[in-house]
Amino acid sequence: MTTPPFTVRRITLDEAIPVRLDVLRRGTPSRDATYDGDDEPTTVHIGAEAEHSGEVVATSTWLVRPWQNDPREAAVQLRGMAVLDGTQNTGVGKALIDAGVAHARHTGARYVWAKARDSALYFYERCGFSVEGDQFIEPASGVPHHLVVRDLLR
Repeated sequence: MTTPPFTVRRITLDEAIPVRLDVLRRGTPSRDATYDGDDEPTTVHIGAEAEHSGEVVATSTWLVRPWQNDPREAAVQLRGMAVLDGTQNTGVGKALIDAGVAHARHTGARYVWAKARDSALYFYERCGFSVEGDQFIEPASGVPHHLVVRDLLR
């Protein structure tokens, strides 16, 4: 088994912002890559650092937020999932999901959910998420999205 070319670790918001800007705001009208809740004490930023350069090449943010279809159960929202172009298709995205799901389980969450870009729905489905509801346009990016959710008890 080969060693992945990255290390998954907790990162700071300052480390996450450049990746968010490059991936999630490219070609959009917004240059703001911060989110409500980024600085809450329960929020965790998980990223991947390239082994060869030490550069953060992927990021994800995990916030304690209720899942709208079952608000009585504990849930964690994934936001700001972004992988730099040169690192896509290396397993780094799945590694971030796995680390975030482990974090969510540790907090006692039943659900992990996200507002996923339609262009990434196949990725989320491969990671055990199901697509919920109708398509919507996310105001900050102007890009089509769907809600996705993963029930951690299944």
